[in-house]
Amino acid sequence: MTESEWCLYTSRVVRPALSLLVVSVVARSALAQDARVDFLDRQLKAATDTRVRTQTLLLLGKTSSAAAVPPLCAALKDGDGVVRSAAATALGDLRLPQSVACLKSALPASRADERATIEHALELGAVEAGSLYLSLDPVEDKQAGLTEDARQLANKVLREKLAGMGATFAPPNEGKQAASALVRQRNLKSYQLKVQFMPGSSANGMKVEMLISTYPEASLKGSWNVKASGPKPESLIKAMVPRLIDDAAGDLDWKR
Repeated sequence: MTESEWCLYTSRVVRPALSLLVVSVVARSALAQDARVDFLDRQLKAATDTRVRTQTLLLLGKTSSAAAVPPLCAALKDGDGVVRSAAATALGDLRLPQSVACLKSALPASRADERATIEHALELGAVEAGSLYLSLDPVEDKQAGLTEDARQLANKVLREKLAGMGATFAPPNEGKQAASALVRQRNLKSYQLKVQFMPGSSANGMKVEMLISTYPEASLKGSWNVKASGPKPESLIKAMVPRLIDDAAGDLDWKR
């Protein structure tokens, strides 16, 4: 028997057995998750304390089970605002098409103070596997003499350029545990960016530097910088920031 014949033979015998094993493991995992959802659902219905109901909802959001969507959707209509916010957060944590659909249907009727929570949950629910996930620090002025308007322009140009590359942005106060779980679950390319402007070597010169670390571990990947000169800081910002992102994107393979 030749080597190629042996390989063909083993693939025919081993792969079906392996497939059966994988199916069996997945089936048991799904059953365990459904049992957990049933338990949490019963606990949610029986609980009268707001703290218990809130915690139960957040736990439902960690199950990754579609069976958790109905009780979470129902909780969006709860009489307690804290409970409604927890339900929205949990639906975002599920990151399932059903949970995203529920949040979208609830958004038009949501109260003004809860709209931001639902919108953020929708943003997290839309994070695609393998996509670019970024935590952005506010742009800093290191004695470059930027006005507040110029600094805000730099933040705007930065976010628009990255969004155009398909990036999703982490919330400002995202916990390390939640970020790690999302990155691991979706196999995301995740980084933290810190952009700062400094004086250039000439009178009208400016330098912009970007420090990039892994997110949320904060392990430094490197720094990139661009220098330019000109009479208008706004024009420099619009030219330098996209160039800075393009340079880093090429080195770190951020393309779609």
